[in-house]
Amino acid sequence: MIRFEQVTKRYPDGTTAVDDLSFEVAEGELVTLVGPSGCGKTTTMMMVNRLIEPTSGRIFVNGEDIAGVDPVRLRRRIGYVIQQVGLFPHRTVLDNTATVPALIGWKKAKARARAAELLDLVGLDPKTYGSRYPEQLSGGQRQRVGVARALAADPPVLLMDEPFGAVDPVVREQLQDEFLRMRRAVRKTVLFVTHDIEEAVRLGDRIAVYGQGRIEQFDIPGAVLGAPRRRTSPSSWGPTAV
Repeated sequence: MIRFEQVTKRYPDGTTAVDDLSFEVAEGELVTLVGPSGCGKTTTMMMVNRLIEPTSGRIFVNGEDIAGVDPVRLRRRIGYVIQQVGLFPHRTVLDNTATVPALIGWKKAKARARAAELLDLVGLDPKTYGSRYPEQLSGGQRQRVGVARALAADPPVLLMDEPFGAVDPVVREQLQDEFLRMRRAVRKTVLFVTHDIEEAVRLGDRIAVYGQGRIEQFDIPGAVLGAPRRRTSPSSWGPTAV
């Protein structure tokens, strides 16, 4: 579903953020990208929806080279969840969730019905929360709305950039539980960026362990924990490393 072929991102000042990256994410698989700050995880993710353009190499989504796809059209086919959520403060929770379906031309009633369905899926009763505004929600509730919004147009690919990193450990665990439950109901191909090795192990089908701009290990959680190939200990990142 997602394939990187010898992808490099090098900036004009000579900094290489990602170096000759090649890996594949199967349809319906969740791959966690884990490593310290500045190692290239978020750059990798942002190249998938062309918020960052690679210097060389090719990226394919569902067999299509994304270099030939209009970036706006591409982004409307890919769900994107970030740590700070980015909800529109002047729109209700229901209308925030219906944003992408409305943008791609769904009728209002259909978009709002889909939004209500997704709010229920992430554990927010639309009758209770749909008419509220983001400022009336807790941090964990806003993250749930962000996940619902990313899923609203039923995209095949979901990009998640430290989506639970801005909440306290108890809420983070609750959000992870909810996300695991949701994945059983809605299978998506997911790239999930995290600093937290525990989160990476708990959520990922496979884990990509980053060094500086390169993947040093790409394997199932048990292998990453049982036979780590990273030069420095993952425990040094910690569950709340930034």
